[in-house]
Amino acid sequence: MITWTLTLQRGRHIVFAALAASLLAGCASFESDKKADPVDLNNPTDASEAAPSFGKADQSPGFFRMKLGDYTVTSLYDGYVELNGKLFKGRPTATIANLLKQSRQTQSIYTSINAFLLDTGKQVVLIDAGGSAALSGSMGKLLSSLKMSGYEPEDVSVIFLTHLHPDHIGALAQDGKMTFPNAHLYVSEAEAAHWLAPSRNSGELPYFQGTQQAISPYQQASRFHTLPSSNRTPVAGVQAVNLPGHTPGHLAYRVSSGNESLLFWGDVVHNFVLQFSDPAIYIDFDQDSKKARISRTKILQDAQKSGEWIAGAHMPFPGIGQVLAAGKNSYRWLPIDYSRTLNGYPKEAQPEKK
Repeated sequence: MITWTLTLQRGRHIVFAALAASLLAGCASFESDKKADPVDLNNPTDASEAAPSFGKADQSPGFFRMKLGDYTVTSLYDGYVELNGKLFKGRPTATIANLLKQSRQTQSIYTSINAFLLDTGKQVVLIDAGGSAALSGSMGKLLSSLKMSGYEPEDVSVIFLTHLHPDHIGALAQDGKMTFPNAHLYVSEAEAAHWLAPSRNSGELPYFQGTQQAISPYQQASRFHTLPSSNRTPVAGVQAVNLPGHTPGHLAYRVSSGNESLLFWGDVVHNFVLQFSDPAIYIDFDQDSKKARISRTKILQDAQKSGEWIAGAHMPFPGIGQVLAAGKNSYRWLPIDYSRTLNGYPKEAQPEKK
């Protein structure tokens, strides 16, 4: 069993998992041991035959699609984690508690774990890889969601990671083998230097060991790559955006197609109620809270001005929407309209570029 421990500021530790057997022991899914058959989205019979893998206690299959210019973006639901409200800092405890109360959230905050699939017509790109069972039994649905959305792991040719925390790399490997055998894996140089340095691989640092084990199969297959500090990536229409603070090499990815763009912003925001109301509020998982605050403040300002789409790993599923101004330094979340997602937004409904 791997126990994932994240070293935080001031020497504190958060134990991420004690219930999971191992990140590499296999990805948890809606099914017990059965592998889901491929789904033909144009054949209702196939879909109904796959349905028994979801019980009466489950929601509908965890995927959601939208058109972005000529591309298709699919949100993939991996599950959720309960975050203690006390993890959020930067303002008095009473202020944070009051913000949660106003939004009718308790101190135990249910937080989505989302990954995203980008289909350009030529490449299938996965952005982040969920948490598997590395954090809790409430995660590990990414592969089930992927298959129910009509894709197979073999279809993925590129994986972009925003950072190397375990809730973003959980489905990368199973039993020491690549879950996505045809994919090339990318992360920022700064992120790789921090988490994958050989000096980190010691018995006292199980968290780093788990990260290295998840990445190792791709390294051995010469399919692991680092992105330099420039914003270029190997996928047309995709740019990397440096947003350090949560981790040293945290990246966002901006996808542009036609007249539309979408920013996959990773862990810039962990709770929109708190951090949209006051971007100065941070979470203890931020390794450098000052840099994280600067990144969050800038990206919220930019998103509100540009009107571009945002996809967040911890925004309420499907995690896609837009940022609107609520005050001088506060914002609100406008979730995507389900009825328009595959038809595209008419030009008159798109925000005016400023």
